[in-house]
Amino acid sequence: PDDLHDDLRPGVDLETEQVRMLANYVRVLAIPVREAPDPEGEALLSEVHCDGCHVPSLHTRADYPIDLLADIDAPVYSDLLLHDMGTGLTDWRPEGDAAPQEWRTAPLMGLRHLRSYLHDGRAATLLEAIEAHRSEGSEANDSIDRFDRLSPDDQQRLLDFLSTL
Repeated sequence: PDDLHDDLRPGVDLETEQVRMLANYVRVLAIPVREAPDPEGEALLSEVHCDGCHVPSLHTRADYPIDLLADIDAPVYSDLLLHDMGTGLTDWRPEGDAAPQEWRTAPLMGLRHLRSYLHDGRAATLLEAIEAHRSEGSEANDSIDRFDRLSPDDQQRLLDFLSTL
């Protein structure tokens, strides 16, 4: 109704400056500390080429407008780009520039806090989420083939690594 100052609901409305301060607070929250990463598990992520889309770290610009976030590595495990995930993960609805089968690479940072996986929560386990990446036309098919060729112990080691992110 009247910008941030009158939403016609009971209670105190926020001033624009309060919203900016809250947004800045959330932006600079420290990334939660996690247990020491397993280098062999991370190597397996690379071996199966999952790190092509789930890039372990992105570096921010030195001139980023928020000083605390400038020139740092952020372990997001994403390239934040759109990828064709094939017919198996399509939702049959385009959104903006994304075709129905295209999805922005979900960051794996914080994965250890989730109880369901994929964009819509359809996967109950990390293994189900990995397997759901395979379908006709999916850019991830080669990675899933590589995952399938790992020994059962290495597959579990990779799953264990992912569950620490």
